[in-house]
Order: sequence, then structure tokens, then C-alpha cells
Amino acid sequence: MPQPASKTKLDDTTLPKGKWWGRYVVDGNPPRRRFVLQWSRILGVVGALCVMAYLSLATALWGYYSMYRKIPGVQWIDIVVLPRFSHVEDAIADDYFSKAKDAWKAKDYLNGIFKARAAVQKSPSNLEARLFLAGCWSQVGRREEAMRTLSNGIKYSATDPKLQQQVIAVFMDSGRYKETLKLLHEDFPAHGVNLLDGKNPLYRLVEIRATLESGDPRLAASVAAGYPELSASPQAAPLLAQIDAEQGRGDEALSRLIAARKKSPSDPTIMESYANIAKRFGKMTEARAAARTYLAAYPNRVAAQLCVIEMYGSRKGDDVKPWTGELMVFLSRHRKDADSMAQLASLSASQGWTDVSYLLYENSLAENLTGLPFAVFYAASLVKAGNVAAADEVWHQLAIKNGSQVAAASYVGAMIAKAAGREAEAEQIIQTLRRETANDAARRHGLQSVFKTFGFPKLATELAADGA
Repeated sequence: MPQPASKTKLDDTTLPKGKWWGRYVVDGNPPRRRFVLQWSRILGVVGALCVMAYLSLATALWGYYSMYRKIPGVQWIDIVVLPRFSHVEDAIADDYFSKAKDAWKAKDYLNGIFKARAAVQKSPSNLEARLFLAGCWSQVGRREEAMRTLSNGIKYSATDPKLQQQVIAVFMDSGRYKETLKLLHEDFPAHGVNLLDGKNPLYRLVEIRATLESGDPRLAASVAAGYPELSASPQAAPLLAQIDAEQGRGDEALSRLIAARKKSPSDPTIMESYANIAKRFGKMTEARAAARTYLAAYPNRVAAQLCVIEMYGSRKGDDVKPWTGELMVFLSRHRKDADSMAQLASLSASQGWTDVSYLLYENSLAENLTGLPFAVFYAASLVKAGNVAAADEVWHQLAIKNGSQVAAASYVGAMIAKAAGREAEAEQIIQTLRRETANDAARRHGLQSVFKTFGFPKLATELAADGA
């Protein structure tokens, strides 16, 4: 009968002394001595060493962040426990954000942007840092970066009202109307947020305005019809009246604004809109009365003062005295304010008031006002007034003295060349503007409005010839 295999037999008296990591045993048939590793001890020691090494590295990393870089809020436990490491990144992001704000306050703008970008990269869900960075980009004229920064934050903060308002505002201010509609119809809904279904009518008005500014007033009217509650809202009245006006329904537009004014008699937007639409349809008595009401309600508002000056802008008959009086008051109040003077210069250029434009040019030299040179407004006013030869001469002199400023307002040169019959020169400028505004819808839209205002609709059409 076969014998059963022998069990492992230990003989401590005859076997050599083992190690901590192994021992000798006798087993088999015939019995033989062999060395056996004690894996439990080995693995225990290796595990202990790994834990010690991990804790040492974590402690070193904690010391680097908290002592060397002096980042507040970095806790040792957040480094040791991996699921909590996001707290460390948040603390680092907060530190970058704090330094970004300090740098921006100290006018170290480049460093401020770098630090803010680092904060957003470390903690993409840090909404305050993201909004700050977007604001920095906007202030330095990098709207594309501002839009990208905010739109990238939708995946992290789609439900936050601050992000919603900021991203919509920057896209609208940049003239990205089609992209704004995409935000409302696709991007936010993809993250479970439908801004158009909320109680806040703001986004419905944004949708209507974006549709209108995209160049289709009939489609805008159709969109507005989908929100019947807006027809009773004074807040929506100026926009809905503008849609009426774009479709030639002046009486309907004014009736809408009259009804809105009864509900909200102190709303400045309604007052200004009524005056402008009344003027557009030749109802100058109503336009002047509305402008006067606007100014009486807001005597210190620059827009109200300019509105009155514009409504008496014929400068004939009974309009002469009130126009002159309001203009003198405006000049006495704002002659040292470059922004207010530029607004008046823009109005005078669009109306062809060459005398006022020249006066403002002289005032800018006396007061050392900066910004777009007032000589440009003067040249534009000469174009509007039909004095092409004088406009050409002023533009030529300005080009000699300051070519960079002329280049910045090349659209005026296009109008002068067009009016002087230099078609090739005008076309060359339009081609350059077309390239420059290929990715800047707001600027292109503004230039088209300028061309139409000054009586050059063909230039506006040529600027949009590539279908943008």
C-alpha cells in the first residue's frame, strides 16, 4: 500500500538558524532541508517602508507648499489622503488668485493675467477667479480670450447666475449674436440649464435682440411673438418698438412706447427710445417733447443732454435758440471730459455740424484730450456735409502729422475716397477692413452702421460682401 506524503517537519535542534525574512524546514520523502521565505514578514516590511516613504514625500510636499511657497490653507491631511488633494489645488488657486488681484491693483497687468490664468487652470471650478480673468482680458481689449474663458466655465458653473450673466453679456457686447443664440439654445441646455424657461425675462430679451441684430427683424418679431408676456412689459418695450420700426411700423412702435411710459414713467430707456423713433419717422414735435421730458427727469445724464441737442439739430427757425442753449450748457459742463466730448463729436459728425466738430477739435488741443483725435470727427463731419474737398485736405494733413491715428480710423478715409470718386482707393480700404473684422462681428456691424449713417450704404454692403 502506498505511503501518504509526509507533512512538513520542523527540527529546530538540527536546522541552521533562519533569518527574519525566512527559515529552514525539512520536508519531502526522503526528508530534505530547504529555505522558505516568510512572505508575510517581507510584505509587511515592504509595505511599512512604502508607507513611510509615501508619508515622507507627502510631508516634504506639504512643507514645500506651506513653508517654502507659503501658500495658506494647505493641510497635511489633504496631501496624504489622495481624494482630498483637490483641496490643495483649491488652496493653490486661491493663492494665485490673491496674487493676481494684488498685481492688477498695482497695475502689473501682465503678471495679473498670468496669475489669474494659473488660478483657473489649477481650479477650473473657481468661478470668482474665472470671472476676474475674463474681466482682465476685456479690460486689455482681448474679448476673444474673455469669451473663451467664460464659455469654458459653463461645464463647471452652468447653474450660477453670475456666470450666466457675464458670458451672455460679453458675447453680446462683442457682437457675437449667432454665438449668443448658440449659448442660449445649445450650450447651457447641454448642461441642464435652459435660461429661456426661467422667470427672468432678461434672456428672452437677449434672444430677441441677438436675432434682430443678426439682421432679420421679421425673425426677431417671430421670436418675440413666442413670448406674449413681454408685450405687457415696459422693460421689453424699447426692443419691441425697435423691431416695429425696422419693419416700417412707426405708429405701432410709438404706441407701444406710450403704453410702456404710462406703466413706467421714469424709465430713461423708454424716453430715449421714443424720441429717437419719433425723429426717425419725422414726428419732430413729439421727438422734441420726449427729449425735453427725458432731460427734465435726468438733467445730469449725458445721453439726455445729447438727445435734446440732436432733436433740435435742424438749427433752423425755432430750433436755433434751444439748440444753442443746450450746446453751450453741455460744453461748459464737459469740455474737459474726453468721453463726453467724444460723444458730442460723434453726434456732430453724423449730423454734418462742421462748425461744432471744428470747435471740439480746437477744444481737444486746448484741454489736451486723448483718445481718437477730434480731427477725425471733423473730417467725418465735412464728409457728411458734402464738403469733400475740405475733408480730403483735412485727412491729408492728419495723415502727415499722425499716420497711426489715420490708420485707426481708415473707414473715414474710405468714405472720403468714395465721395471723391477714387473707387480703387475706397475698395482697397474696404478689403483691409473686411480682413480686420473677419473675426470681430461687433466692429464690422458698427462700421456698417457708420457707413449707412453717413450716406454710404454701398460701402456697408461691400464690407459684408464675404457673407459675414
